[in-house]
Amino acid sequence: MQLQIDVNSVKSTIFLELLNLFKKDNMINDYKVIDDGKTAYDDEVLNDLSMIGDSLRDAKNGLGHRTSTIVTIEDV
Repeated sequence: MQLQIDVNSVKSTIFLELLNLFKKDNMINDYKVIDDGKTAYDDEVLNDLSMIGDSLRDAKNGLGHRTSTIVTIEDV
């Protein structure tokens, strides 16, 4: 599985240490730091991901929010 996360640059050292700990404990296979250049599609996906909590709460209350973005997670 692949996951991309945008991390605050001030707190990135703490996050990298956490990733190293996960790697040592064999919870993750590997990770890499990539360039932070974003496209319009990246912005749309990040916006959709930021709304997951609200969407789950709305769904629990019988409401919902539809977007045109489909995220496919493939085993790599």
